[in-house]
Amino acid sequence: RVVVFQSAGDAFCAGGDLQEVVDHEFALEPFTDSWDELFEAMMNLGKPTVARIDGYTLGGGFDLMLHTDIPIAAADAQLGQPEVGLGIVNHFSPPMLQETVGLRKTLDMMLTGEMISGEEAARLGLLARSVPPEELDDEVDSVAESLAAKSPRVLRKLKDGIYATAEMSPRAGRSYLEAIALDAARNDPDYREGVEAQLEDREPEWG
Repeated sequence: RVVVFQSAGDAFCAGGDLQEVVDHEFALEPFTDSWDELFEAMMNLGKPTVARIDGYTLGGGFDLMLHTDIPIAAADAQLGQPEVGLGIVNHFSPPMLQETVGLRKTLDMMLTGEMISGEEAARLGLLARSVPPEELDDEVDSVAESLAAKSPRVLRKLKDGIYATAEMSPRAGRSYLEAIALDAARNDPDYREGVEAQLEDREPEWG
């Protein structure tokens, strides 16, 4: 019901393997095509995605983090886009960065390649949450358990609706989501189950 992205080591993801770039004779298409497919699949997954961010989150790892729904980081994690120092033009992050942190901070991060902490990234809105390192596992587990307890169908409708309305005006977005809500109330049994479970003081049994 929930997909959690996390590392097997001390860094979430420190970026791509430069030796693979050399092996592909410096062609970027094999990498950009596969990343495009991954990010599109994540958007259309129909399940919430959570990222557990610790250590270094750089380059492609930073791009991956931006495409998760609820990224949660240790306050001392180090995040950034250092590709400019390698002569690489990153095309994944700038559009999403501008939406979140604005033009000036996007230029600052992309042109200097400097890293920021998990604490600052959360303050800028790049992360959903930032916690002390020793609390990271508990926080990620808590969020994942909370999501897993919700109706999968409702989560999918809400997630898809939020992304669909991201570039709409508030009025258009409200109308779009209202249509989804009314349809769910008429046709989704989880609507009735959730209300009745609350009134009967029991856990809902989602369909």
